[in-house]
Amino acid sequence: MNQSNPMTLRDLLSNFSIWADAQALAILLASVAWGLVGTLLARIARGGRSDQDGRLIASVVIGGAVLWLMLAVVALCLAQMAFNKNLLDVNALLLLAPLACVVVSVLGIRRVFPLSGLASVRTLGDVAGFALACLALLWLLSKFRGWGVMFLGGLGSLLVIAVLAVLLLRLLYRRTFS
Repeated sequence: MNQSNPMTLRDLLSNFSIWADAQALAILLASVAWGLVGTLLARIARGGRSDQDGRLIASVVIGGAVLWLMLAVVALCLAQMAFNKNLLDVNALLLLAPLACVVVSVLGIRRVFPLSGLASVRTLGDVAGFALACLALLWLLSKFRGWGVMFLGGLGSLLVIAVLAVLLLRLLYRRTFS
């Protein structure tokens, strides 16, 4: 009996990388089209009875562009960790596609609606603030190694900093995920 080898995750990712490299120009054009078509749709929807539909479309366009950028960053990290690929080895059009999508989307939607009025932009700002606060707290905690607390003003200072950090993270968490 002839038994074939199943496709592994490495094979799947490698095949997807080869496909994306072959379709790099189409991916770049689709990324730019996302921002242009989304801006056009938001402008058309803004002209209705209320601009609520336009704001929804604008939020989806901005959110989709940021999601595309985040997926590209994850793919680059995965390529570096799993395949030992360098950033300089990646097709330049594939690197440019998510950045172009975000830039075209933000610049286009900004002409239709103020960005501060969009729910997706506020949510992204809240999530980014929460993530930066978590990273700052992790950095601060990495600096305390055993008795190193005594050189920074004592245990009382560390306790005050910890309470303030917990309160800040709690506030940011409620604002972001509530």
